Amino acid sequence: MKKFRKIWNDETNGFLAEHKDMKREEIHEAFLARFPDSDVTFTGLCNQLSRLGLRPHLKHGSTRHRPLYSEQVKKGYVRIKVAEPNVWISKAKWVYMETHPWEDFTERSNYVFLDGDNRNFAPENIERVPLRLMSLYSQEGGVVAGHPELTRLRIALAKMKDAQLTVGDKAGLVVRYGGYRVFRDDVNRRAREYRMNPEVRRKHCERVKAYRERLRKEDPVKFEEMTRRQKEYQKEWYRRKKAEKG
Repeated sequence: MKKFRKIWNDETNGFLAEHKDMKREEIHEAFLARFPDSDVTFTGLCNQLSRLGLRPHLKHGSTRHRPLYSEQVKKGYVRIKVAEPNVWISKAKWVYMETHPWEDFTERSNYVFLDGDNRNFAPENIERVPLRLMSLYSQEGGVVAGHPELTRLRIALAKMKDAQLTVGDKAGLVVRYGGYRVFRDDVNRRAREYRMNPEVRRKHCERVKAYRERLRKEDPVKFEEMTRRQKEYQKEWYRRKKAEKG
């Protein structure tokens, strides 16, 4: 990574910060005059301005044409324009792709800020997490604000758990539970704990009743659909049990 970003250091970044109010073309000319050996391209300079957060944001509701590498905030996250006429992507994703050009990006992924600050676009603060790992990553606790090393550890634990589930799936030790892969032994253990602990069963039943009552009042259509599916499932369950008994 140092070789990939060798022209950028405290001195060159400070120069960009001092001239951030100038037009990009003027900054480029002044930069080449000040650092003639850098031979940085106009696009490369615009990229670095964006990484440092030195590109001004457009006002909300503006309809004028936005040039390449313009930025906007949407749903609390910064996006950057990467192609015409109107192609925008997450700035975190763009920074990661710029600093990891050797990776394959065909798999859909999220891009996590390790320290929890979604305005810190330092390359070492952004990690790629495939969507297939997000549930496992969330189970580990997700981002630890202010502690990027702990966040990175949780990502590693999610990857390790995914590898274990993949091996267990091939060995027939994994079942689909609520749309997720779970070891059969874990499902059986939770079932035993549920059956053997009346207090847990009571709390669970209270939560279910409260949810159904709230749903019945707020969304009767969804409530009726859920009730219908439950009745169909119960009929099918009793039919299978009866067939097993012969």
